[in-house]
Amino acid sequence: MFHYWFTIARMLMSRVTKPRVRYNATIRRQFRVRLFDCDGFRVMTAAKYPMYMDFIRWEMIARSDLFEAIVKRGLAPTLGSQKLIYRKPLKVWSTFDVELELAGYDDKWMYHIHRFLQHGEVRALGITRALIWRRDVPTATKDLLEAVGATGDMPPPAWVAALFENDRELLERQRAQVIAS
Repeated sequence: MFHYWFTIARMLMSRVTKPRVRYNATIRRQFRVRLFDCDGFRVMTAAKYPMYMDFIRWEMIARSDLFEAIVKRGLAPTLGSQKLIYRKPLKVWSTFDVELELAGYDDKWMYHIHRFLQHGEVRALGITRALIWRRDVPTATKDLLEAVGATGDMPPPAWVAALFENDRELLERQRAQVIAS
């Protein structure tokens, strides 16, 4: 847990050490697969990929005008859902890049694509949707983005939206099963 919070603090410090970026910029950061990121086969365990996705999203917030807009309004960015596709393993002590691209947004959600890159190829792909909360109520993401310079709509590509379209139905089905048992 120490490594997680240390790295988050480092991402927040990137506000002063790295150039500012626009809310819709594609950013990339290099990481190294650490020993405790790995399973018994010395490859990064599936549980660690979301952590690195968190890191790059925090860096995007820290380096863009989103930081001031979120802090000034007392908001909290929250991950709503994520999908991961693992292609090839990342081995212990090797370096890899995580690239973050804004895929789109609507009134409620921001969609991001995370690419885990090594040796010129995609090793894993993560797609997330996140929203902004204020006092346990989702706020209008589109309004926040307009405050930092977004103009017009930017719907996510159809393939990204399709990944998340059944999430609510799946949750409702699970709730019903829990209540019934």
